[in-house]
Amino acid sequence: MMERGFLTRWLWIALWVLSGALVLQGGLELLQLGARWPVWVLSVLPLLVFLVGVAKDNLVWLIWYCLLLLFYFISAVEDTFARPNNIIVVSGLVIIVLLFCVCTAYLRFRGREKRGMNPFKD
Repeated sequence: MMERGFLTRWLWIALWVLSGALVLQGGLELLQLGARWPVWVLSVLPLLVFLVGVAKDNLVWLIWYCLLLLFYFISAVEDTFARPNNIIVVSGLVIIVLLFCVCTAYLRFRGREKRGMNPFKD
């Protein structure tokens, strides 16, 4: 595996921290609603499936992960409009937006690293 540069290393860490935060936020939201753990597993299972491919630093899997995040974004926006004063719901929307931005930045800079280009030069 090719070594990551300074920026992509921090983006990689942020990607995993935000992904973990999203899974945790989903669990907290379902606990607040009184749902049981099987519902939580079903809600995060698609994320976990794609994170297996992302863990291998496969950029194609990361592109599909970004697409999946858009579906979670739609759900988070609906939840935020339904419960705008709920900090857990609003934090889920913020986490998804940040995670999508980090993923797309990682895709851009890591793709350039893998092709042997300078990631900071257009």
